[in-house]
Amino acid sequence: MTSHAFVEFFNVSKSYDGQTFSVLDFSLSVERGEFVTLLGPSGSGKTTCLKMLAGFEEPSSGEIWLNSRPVNQVKPWKRNIGVVFQHYALFPHMTIGENLAFPLQARRLPRDDITRSVMRALDMVQLRDFAERRPAQLSGGQQQRVAIARALVFEPDLVLMDEPLGALDRRLREEMQYEIRRLQQRLEVTMIYVTHDQGEAMVLSDRVAVMEQGRICQVASPEALYEEPQRLFVANFIGENNQVEGRIVNHDPDECQVEVAGQIIRAFPVAIDENDSHTCLTIRPERVALNPPPDLYPNCFEAEVEDIIFMGDHLRIHAALLGRSQFIVKIPNVIGHGGILPGDTVTLGWLVTDCRALDLKQASPQPINRNTTVNTNLGSEQLL
Repeated sequence: MTSHAFVEFFNVSKSYDGQTFSVLDFSLSVERGEFVTLLGPSGSGKTTCLKMLAGFEEPSSGEIWLNSRPVNQVKPWKRNIGVVFQHYALFPHMTIGENLAFPLQARRLPRDDITRSVMRALDMVQLRDFAERRPAQLSGGQQQRVAIARALVFEPDLVLMDEPLGALDRRLREEMQYEIRRLQQRLEVTMIYVTHDQGEAMVLSDRVAVMEQGRICQVASPEALYEEPQRLFVANFIGENNQVEGRIVNHDPDECQVEVAGQIIRAFPVAIDENDSHTCLTIRPERVALNPPPDLYPNCFEAEVEDIIFMGDHLRIHAALLGRSQFIVKIPNVIGHGGILPGDTVTLGWLVTDCRALDLKQASPQPINRNTTVNTNLGSEQLL
């Protein structure tokens, strides 16, 4: 087995009882200097993957490589990995400078080198003047910056972040997202980030690995995940989608015709089962046109407006369409939008390429259980 990526998971699984798996056959490559986010709901296995990479948990099977060497048997403190947690984990009895100096002292660096490294790290997060304060004297955002600085102070090969912004309010969380991304790009450090917030993943990442029940559903850039989801779970988890189930009556590689309530919707076939005529169509609310000119869109249907919700920069229109309620349309909040009222009949239209046909069965994966106990005694050379 060889690896050329900076971080590599080879078919890694984790079970605490040998039967039920929190992670199953997880494989992922991360290049040096890349920012990759593990995104998924609670219980999807993303934090477990991070803990195994950090050395806090041992894989039940499979191997993890770092910088072209296996690290399954390497102690956490020998992996040269910085870790940032959601709850900061700062020592309350130490000053900020002492918190940052701690990992350097553990590595027995000379005192002058420690001082220089601490001040350089504080400069990175713009907290040089706070070196003599204690964590309790700092705001939540400042404490999180200290936690990030501590993870970077010893110049690690890799930085792992586990929901680091979850305790912050929305405005501060958005500010810290850009701060983290700026630091990562400037330092060119490799980062693997864990979150359940899809907006956060979109802002920060070069690539996002969407996880469900211990497995990766899709790995791609934020734009590709949003525009080209390959599974129904990804389409639902990244952004917002209208879902319309129907029966495929005809298809070729570029287009399929799907019958819904006696009418035909033309869609782009992304992942359809050749042995099953049922599919789920997904249409982004912002890709639906309201009262478009005649013949402009291949899909045009009458709908009844159920509700209009003011969202500031846009309006959400809820409509009944093809026998289904709560079909959502987003339109910009511009002058002239007020001509539509609940109860009005409108026309909704969209392109074939904005209507994606996906496999219904992929929406509900089976629980990840095995009937055999896996081998937890993996042999691999140690990274010295």
